[in-house]
Amino acid sequence: MPPANPEATRAALLSAALVVFAERTVTGTAVPVIAQQAKVATGTLYRHWPSKEALANAVYQEAKQLFGDYLGRGRAARPVTSPAELRAAFESVWDNLLDFAEEQPASLAFLEHQQHATYLDTANQRLVAEVEGFAASLIRTGQRLGVVRAADPLMLTNMVFGAYVGLTKQTWPRPAALRTEAREAVWGLLTA
Repeated sequence: MPPANPEATRAALLSAALVVFAERTVTGTAVPVIAQQAKVATGTLYRHWPSKEALANAVYQEAKQLFGDYLGRGRAARPVTSPAELRAAFESVWDNLLDFAEEQPASLAFLEHQQHATYLDTANQRLVAEVEGFAASLIRTGQRLGVVRAADPLMLTNMVFGAYVGLTKQTWPRPAALRTEAREAVWGLLTA
């Protein structure tokens, strides 16, 4: 049975689009497939968004905001003023990233296993910059503390995320020992 109200319909379409986009990519997905997954008529989508690209931006925004929320949880959100606090923040960020992979697999697949540049609107481009900026600021702090190697902070951020995405393409969840081993390897990449 289709959702009974506009908010529920919108939520069902967002949820369906996330699942289908994660499996087929945005460009590989036809609107009727999303509608079928959401159990609504195809035209219903256009009552909420003017195009598939607009829907993709809405899905991206939800997923990226959720990713950012995970990234900044716990010790990662606290100010860093010492090497020990930096290490604790890094461990928190890394564990948060792996938690996101385990708890939000469709969001991860949608965000990190395909390209989005062709349709992202300005608001989502800003959101990407905010999330990358959070990670790069942590790296800059580590550089000021003399813990993180001297290199472009955004490049180091991308190297960490590259390791993360590569690791998450494996089946999850993974044993705690592998999480720790991966975290130590990435820490070594930043501090060697």
